[in-house]
Amino acid sequence: MNFQRELKIKKLKVTPQRIAILKEIESNGHIGVEEIYERIKSKYPSTSLATVYKNVATMCGMSILREVKAPGHKQKFELSRDKHVHVMCEKCGKLEDLHVDFSSLQHKCMQISKYHLYDVSAVFLGTCPDCISNKNIQESNIYSSKQRWHT
Repeated sequence: MNFQRELKIKKLKVTPQRIAILKEIESNGHIGVEEIYERIKSKYPSTSLATVYKNVATMCGMSILREVKAPGHKQKFELSRDKHVHVMCEKCGKLEDLHVDFSSLQHKCMQISKYHLYDVSAVFLGTCPDCISNKNIQESNIYSSKQRWHT
């Protein structure tokens, strides 16, 4: 992604801090503001945590970035590229993109709600394969969390 071009298209000033923020998000995927700040502060020591928050909020407002919200977890951000949902491990916090076709679900939801739907934001919570195979997790914990779907 050409970050300078993207910022100019959105009529945002191209600053070294904004480029650094975007590069960190691009290279790390889903990342929190504090993590971004920790990674760029050595290169840009005059940049404050508040500056990073402000720039992330501005770029979210311009649809350059997108916030990923998961209940009970810190907010993370990603580049706004394609439409997808997320899967998150409740044990280790791993967050991954899940690319699925939502067109039939979108159509059905539009019929039921009478809304014109243009976007989806969802985080599926569960246990990742690494944590399932980890012997420290009790099998009963895995199955008790799965039972929530069957009530």
